[in-house]
Amino acid sequence: MNRFYFKSFAALLAALLFFTFVSRAADSFLVTRVTAENPSAKKIEHIVTAEGLVEKNTEFPVLTEAGCIVRTVYVQEGERVEEGQILADVLLDELEEQIQALRGEIAVLKLQTDAAETNARLSKEARERQLARAEEDYARAVQEKERTVQEAKEALAAAERAIGAFSADSGTAEEGQEEAIDVLWQAYFEKQKALAAAEREGETNIEAARRAREEAGAQVQADNSAEINRISAAQKEKELAGYEALLAADGKITAPRSGTVTSVCVQTGQRTPDTAAFAMASADGGVRITADISAADAAYVDSKDAAVVEKNGKSYEGFTVTGIAQAADGMVRITVTGEEAPEVFGIGDGARITVKKQSKLYGTAVPRSAVHTEQGNHYVYVIEERETVIGTQFFTRKVQIQILDKNSSYAAVQEGSLGAAERVVTAAERYIQAGDRVRPETP
Repeated sequence: MNRFYFKSFAALLAALLFFTFVSRAADSFLVTRVTAENPSAKKIEHIVTAEGLVEKNTEFPVLTEAGCIVRTVYVQEGERVEEGQILADVLLDELEEQIQALRGEIAVLKLQTDAAETNARLSKEARERQLARAEEDYARAVQEKERTVQEAKEALAAAERAIGAFSADSGTAEEGQEEAIDVLWQAYFEKQKALAAAEREGETNIEAARRAREEAGAQVQADNSAEINRISAAQKEKELAGYEALLAADGKITAPRSGTVTSVCVQTGQRTPDTAAFAMASADGGVRITADISAADAAYVDSKDAAVVEKNGKSYEGFTVTGIAQAADGMVRITVTGEEAPEVFGIGDGARITVKKQSKLYGTAVPRSAVHTEQGNHYVYVIEERETVIGTQFFTRKVQIQILDKNSSYAAVQEGSLGAAERVVTAAERYIQAGDRVRPETP
């Protein structure tokens, strides 16, 4: 009997061991293994990269004398040149002809200037003489009027005295006296008329002399021909000096400083223009690189941000974002400039731009792999312990979160949604849902 109970008990133990093993094997197969991390404080770093092109920064013209026939052009657009390098040259024989022609034009202008100045001087002297004569004629007219009027007044006074004397001597009227008095009165009236006529004639003569004086003193039409010729001669002398300097340089047009040719404005056999013969971009102004990035990336780029430029596997720091503007197709064009190693970057070269931006310190951040999205809402799964009849078990709980900032590795979430001690599921071997039993593993 005892052997029977012993065997039964042994069989029961074996069964329990078997089912325990099977249960654990099933648990190992059915319960999802997950890794988890606690939320932590982090700064979210954003890295924006883009392929850009080196563009001209400081551009300047290369000038030469206009009207010269180009013999040879030695450079083309995009070519890097050194200071003093020959860009083009002109025909010397034709240049010498232009110089001789200019010298002749300058000589003619100087002769014309001398003649205009002489004529102006003679004309001035003649006007001065005419004015002096007009002044004399006016004074003479005034004096003549005063003399003739005075004489007429004296004659009138004499006639008046004669009438008075005759009337005093005759006493009473006698035959023949009336005729005599009539003669005296007639003479008196004649003297009055003569006085009035002398005044009128004197005023007329004075007015004529006054007008002649005004005409003689009037401003004559300005003659600026001498000054115009002088200015023209000075301009041509300056032009001549330029041609002579070009001749002294054997007709060679050279680069004033090192840089890249951005525009060629002359052609062999054509005359040089009165504008720039060439345009160049100088390395003196530093390096300017532009690139197009998406609007999403542009949200993390600000003016004056530091940038790193990579070319041919080498990185160059010291670049700064100096421009942000809208580009085609909804892209955003950024411009970075810098002074470092300008000789490395030729116009049209490709280069990679990298801009790194760190956010403020967020108190709660989780790995991006922990974040799930459903209908625009974000959530994570956290692990919580529960006591069951078979011991402590681990289950998932869904927690809604609000993302404040994120990059490819981490997401910063609103404070209060997750505690520092929460274990947030960052990876699972299979799909999980809220309430699933899981088995945490050390990451």
